[in-house]
Amino acid sequence: MGELASGLGARLVVVGALGGAASAADSFLVSMRLSCRGVRAVNLGTGVTLERAAVELARRREAAALLFICEDSGRSAVQQLSELGELQAAGAVNRPVFVGGAGGGSRGELRRVATRLHGLGVAQVLFDVVDAAYLLPAAKAAVAPRIAARRRVPVG
Repeated sequence: MGELASGLGARLVVVGALGGAASAADSFLVSMRLSCRGVRAVNLGTGVTLERAAVELARRREAAALLFICEDSGRSAVQQLSELGELQAAGAVNRPVFVGGAGGGSRGELRRVATRLHGLGVAQVLFDVVDAAYLLPAAKAAVAPRIAARRRVPVG
């Protein structure tokens, strides 16, 4: 889909909705909400597979994390992320992976499968994947050029 920019020094994440987990609108809104929290998002849209996300993550070395939206069933997330540990061991996914909803009704199901997702290598299971913005390292502040102190000009 596209990349939403939030300015210089913003953190970057790769976002995608697993399988048919969320609508394109949900995926877009997650990216927008991340942008409001100072995080740029490379939005892969819907129907994302772990393999596709890993390829995009490899292309984006500056990305701080991989975020998966999971709105339908936490069980489908467990199935779709079953190879995460292998990809992490091979170095193909070497940044934190977060799984969460888009603020909808996935909370109960995600709670039930959180332990299994952690066992697969997911760093954090969130009710709302946008909360991952608070778990990411702070963005480096852009360094402003130093302005020399004003010198007093003698009036003569």
